[in-house]
Amino acid sequence: MGYSAKAVANYFLARYGKEGITPLKIQKLVYLAHGWNFAFSDELLVDDEYAEAWQYGPVFPSLYHEFKHLGRKPIIWLATELKLESLFDDDSDVAVETPRISGSDKPICELLDKIWEVYGSATGLQLSEVTHRPDAPWDITRKRVGSKRNENIDNLVIKEYYRKIVKERNS
Repeated sequence: MGYSAKAVANYFLARYGKEGITPLKIQKLVYLAHGWNFAFSDELLVDDEYAEAWQYGPVFPSLYHEFKHLGRKPIIWLATELKLESLFDDDSDVAVETPRISGSDKPICELLDKIWEVYGSATGLQLSEVTHRPDAPWDITRKRVGSKRNENIDNLVIKEYYRKIVKERNS
């Protein structure tokens, strides 16, 4: 079972973001968690959208639009979603929902905690260096599409990349 990019971001923000996490850093943490999840599972971690290969790195558009007004300031609240309760009756209503990772999903919570343990002390710029490595999925996609903007990063490319890293480290 996958989650929205906002639910994954909210896990980091709620658990580790006491002083806030910059929009750049939250993008990279969610992307890295999505990739590393593929190293150990065939399941999508983020299943509501693709990471896109923007000029300056992988981006989940929903996170970008949620937090873009902050610039480089830290995020100090959780991401939300607007939900239409009903479209075709007189009781139509709009609700605000805070997407979350289920606490009962222990494997995902453990993965996200490990991502924070490994990458949590890094800055957004340092994490960009990780996601921008030569032959990483972002780099492959940017080379393939040239100047075309905001192309989806193929999840199969992400999966193969992270599984290759695990295989090399275990050799």
